[in-house]
Amino acid sequence: MTKYDYLIIGGGIAGVTAAETIREHDTNAAIGIISDEPHVLYSRVLLPHYLKKRIRREQLFLRKADDFVKKRIDLLLGESVSFVDSGRKEVMFSGGSVSGYEKLLIASGGRVKPWGKEEDRGFIYRLQTLDDADRLQSVLTDIKSPLVIGGSFISLEFLEIFVLNGAAPTLLFRDAHFFGKLLDGDGAEILHDNFARHGIIVRAEDAVADAERDDGKLKISTKALHEIKCDAVAVGIGLERNMEFLKESGIALGEKGVRTDEFLATDQEGVFAAGDAAEFYDLIADRHRVLGNWTSAFLQGKRAALNMLGQKEPFRNISTYSITSLGFQITALGDCDGGLETIARVDAARNQYERLFIKEGALKGAVLINRFQDKPHLARLIEGRISIEPHREALHDMAFDIHTIS
Repeated sequence: MTKYDYLIIGGGIAGVTAAETIREHDTNAAIGIISDEPHVLYSRVLLPHYLKKRIRREQLFLRKADDFVKKRIDLLLGESVSFVDSGRKEVMFSGGSVSGYEKLLIASGGRVKPWGKEEDRGFIYRLQTLDDADRLQSVLTDIKSPLVIGGSFISLEFLEIFVLNGAAPTLLFRDAHFFGKLLDGDGAEILHDNFARHGIIVRAEDAVADAERDDGKLKISTKALHEIKCDAVAVGIGLERNMEFLKESGIALGEKGVRTDEFLATDQEGVFAAGDAAEFYDLIADRHRVLGNWTSAFLQGKRAALNMLGQKEPFRNISTYSITSLGFQITALGDCDGGLETIARVDAARNQYERLFIKEGALKGAVLINRFQDKPHLARLIEGRISIEPHREALHDMAFDIHTIS
């Protein structure tokens, strides 16, 4: 049985960053990475840019196999874990072999939620992995009438990919408006107007009821009694975390991920979690959260590695997800919990919008449309837990300069 000083489940940015950070500080440790992907590390963030023909496929890759050889990190590609025994400190592979560890990092990420019927697989496209992107790229020029499902950032990426390719998408989601939890009606109206300018048909408060083949296309019947004929269905309904292999491990699991404290440590000695897989205690938000963005995964991988090495510090970061889509720059910053109090302000003439999420008088998060210049200052207000009570009324007016809040 192979035994590692540090064993990492997951070959994405969190796992690779952790392994490389450990090697920087420990030149002799035995380090292994288990990845169920067939590819070495690539940028998931850049997959849409590849499909929009802004970068070449080879520019997606961030490492080569030889990089791991040089750093003496065992990279086990195409391997999946079936079981973790935290008591014995062992990991079992799906093929039956076993590896031991002294310290373990779970950075297994997430996978797209199942959607649709098996017989319709040929019409359904996702955008989580390089294989997903390759599959869509191979047929992109043939797609003329796609249906995009979901009110998410991934849905925005799909919409722009199709529009740039000359297709006319239909957008279908369950909420009353796009980004139902992030935006109010005014913010949604700005987005919906922009969709219309790009020829996108929006079907809100609706969902797929049935699908059947019809003359080489897929005929979708919706619960609101619409009928949509499409030649592709692009699904952007979020992720579910890869945790099945942990159910009998003895490691505590949360509602959406592997439960950790603010140090990214689980309840089992020597076991940590990072990236999409971690449901960590966020000191800034004052609650357990899972994050699904690249920068947070990178920073958590680095912090978890340092904590595994004994350099114990809590993970603190203002999460940010930004996208430029159909000419609009959109950012979600910090904790945008739909249950928080909010203040929104809008300049419809300039397609600008901000929604601030507030708890006990302090800013917790913000959603920005075409107001990226406010992001750094808002992040400082969130991290500093600055009271915005004295400015409450002024914040409703877009003319108020938020930078005047010290």
